[in-house]
This record gives sequence, C-alpha cells and structure tokens, in this order.
Amino acid sequence: MAWISADFKSRVLNMPVEAEILVPQSGYKRLTQKEDYKVMILLHGANNDRTEWLLKSQIYDLVKELPILVFMPSGKNSFYVNTANGYRYMDFITMEIPEFIRKNFRVSKERKDWLIAGESMGGYGALACGLNHPEMFGSIAAFSGALDIVSSDTHLPVINMELVFGEDWEKTADSSYNLFRQCHRVEDGMKPRIFMNCGKQDRLYDMNVRFYEEIRNEYDVTYTDGDGNHNFTYWNERLKELIPWFMGSNQEEEVLP
Repeated sequence: MAWISADFKSRVLNMPVEAEILVPQSGYKRLTQKEDYKVMILLHGANNDRTEWLLKSQIYDLVKELPILVFMPSGKNSFYVNTANGYRYMDFITMEIPEFIRKNFRVSKERKDWLIAGESMGGYGALACGLNHPEMFGSIAAFSGALDIVSSDTHLPVINMELVFGEDWEKTADSSYNLFRQCHRVEDGMKPRIFMNCGKQDRLYDMNVRFYEEIRNEYDVTYTDGDGNHNFTYWNERLKELIPWFMGSNQEEEVLP
C-alpha cells in the first residue's frame, strides 16, 4: 500500500487543496487480478483535516492488503456542502474528486464499488453527499454523524453555522441538506446501502437513532451501537466492521507470501 500526499488546484473551489491517498501496490495475490480497485472517500470531522483518519484510526493497517483506494481530502469546517459563503464543497467531493481519482488511478467505474464515509461532521457529509448524488456512490457510512443540522445540538460553537448553511433555517430545513427529508427524495433503485453507528454515551446518539428509524424501511441499512463515546476508540472498532461490509468476498482471499 502506497501513501501519497497530494496537493493540487481545485477548479471548483478555485484554490489549492490537499489530500492523503492510500493506493494498492502489487505483491499480493488479490492485487494482481485484473479488476479495478474499489474506492473509499473518507471525510474528517470538525476542526480537523485530511490527516485525521491516518493519525487516529487503523485505516492503513485494515486496507493495506486490499484492492481499495482510500482518498482523504481536507474539507475545512464546511460540513461538505455548497456553503452559503460560496465554497462549493459538495461539488468538490462528488464531482471533482471522483474525476481526479478516475483520471489518475486504476479504479472501478461501477457505482457499487464507490463508498463515501466519515465521522461526526464527516458522517453528515458522507450522507449529504451520498444522498444528493446517489448516482456516484453505491454505499455510504456514517460514524457518529452530526446528522440533524436543523437541531441546535449539531450547531458546534467552533463553526459559524450561518456561514455554512445561511441564516434562513426554515429554508435549510426544507432543503436537500436536511437528511431527514432528503432520504425520502432518493428514487427507488438508486438508494445507496448505508452503514451507520453511534456510541450510546455520545451526545449525538439520539439523532442517529432517529435517523436510523427514518430510513430503516426504505434502505438497505446496517446499524450498530453499544457502549462508546465520540472518539476513535469507538470508531476504530466500527471501522473493522465497515471494511468487510464494503469489500464483501474480496476480503477473504489469501495473500501471497
């Protein structure tokens, strides 16, 4: 597995951007086959950056022998939406990054092989991007997501939410950024698989349970909870469950010595 730090100019954001990328390398049986790599776009939480998952999780060890490319961009404190102050982060995540990946790496073109995932703010971003662009992502994963952006519980003091979503919260509540409404607007046949979890000691637990109840009859959703708080101690254990959920039978293959 190669670890690449990338800096490139974003046309959508009109500024330089940074990303960390884990790329499969030959040497293992499963990596010499002809099929293209699966893709995971992995989003960080609030007040963090592209390095968070690499520094705090076990993502490298979990995918180092698998045919999966992991792309970790910096999304600032944008909630990964096209913000009210003019930064089009959702377009960046759902259009420009997939174009960049397909142009530069040997990856699958099939929707079922693309996953978008994240924790906290990134969990919201994964669902917002995935449910607004189901044609791009066949799977979504949210770790302890800040899912109800209309709720004051999600209005983090470290983020100026009005700069992100605007001052008209009634308009936001009826927009595609309200996951509790957007989830019902995705057409049948285009609904992504969803993997979500939240620890019972997490302050966002109730909204995660509410969202699960909102989608459980419409989506193929895997939901887990249990003792745990808003940290990587809990998320690392869920990450170990996510990888085989996404990879399917490919994870069971033997590696060459």
